[in-house]
Amino acid sequence: MRQGLILISSVYLLAVSCAKDEVIHENLIIDGNIAPPVTGVSEIALNNYINSLYIDLFGRTATADELSEHAETLQSEQYSIEAREELVNSLLSDWEHINNIHLTTGQKFLVDVDSFAIASQIAYWDYLIDLFTDMGMEGEAGYYIFENDRLNKLITAHIDLANGTIGADEFYRRYINNYFYDQVNMGSLNFVVSCFTNLMQRYPTDDEQESGINMVDGVSDVLFLQDGSSKGDFIDIVTSTPEFFQGLVIESFNTYLARDPNSLEMDTYTQQMMLENNVNGVALIILTSTEYAGF
Repeated sequence: MRQGLILISSVYLLAVSCAKDEVIHENLIIDGNIAPPVTGVSEIALNNYINSLYIDLFGRTATADELSEHAETLQSEQYSIEAREELVNSLLSDWEHINNIHLTTGQKFLVDVDSFAIASQIAYWDYLIDLFTDMGMEGEAGYYIFENDRLNKLITAHIDLANGTIGADEFYRRYINNYFYDQVNMGSLNFVVSCFTNLMQRYPTDDEQESGINMVDGVSDVLFLQDGSSKGDFIDIVTSTPEFFQGLVIESFNTYLARDPNSLEMDTYTQQMMLENNVNGVALIILTSTEYAGF
């Protein structure tokens, strides 16, 4: 009997003890509480973050000196969001990043056409312009003057972007409004479909496709609630519609996070892109996030 009392008492004390511990260790939420800074990031994780930035923005890995410099800065500032923003902003404004945008956009839109091919075509047409002008054939010369104007705008697109004289809309407009893009995507159907897939990351609907083809062929129609009756009108519409800026958001998320944005992200960042008209509109937010950095 005494042993039974001892056993019951022990169970009671254990239950009381557990209940007491649960109260003492209860998680509390304090309004206005500031989370502590990130600490204990491994050297591998830090180097992976820096290298990922260089690969995504410059198309190469960071050098040993670059790794050391950026790692030391981030560590000294406890990997704060402010330190990450300072690093990412410096990379986004670097000429190497702007030039990499030029190269990757050219590869996507123009396939294997490089700056040398464009410059060579311009030089050849300059020769024809002089030849036809000397022969008094102004009409023939005018065709090549028009084409060379488009190519000269294309080859300086990244320079004008770096100088801040053009925004995202004009930058991408130049990549679809030129002789080489026409050659890669011959025919009205191919041209319309390629503009949708390259700019908006999707295929056009049947109605959008029909309207686009009509405009490119010089027939009046309506696309994204805008009237147009020429190829130039179509190009202006597809590089100014909210769908264009939404496409830039989708591409940024796919490039940097390998996923599509959710509905809230899509809406928020599309509005931001439309206001800023900047090719790097959401890059700073993504590249400084915990999801991208891993810490």
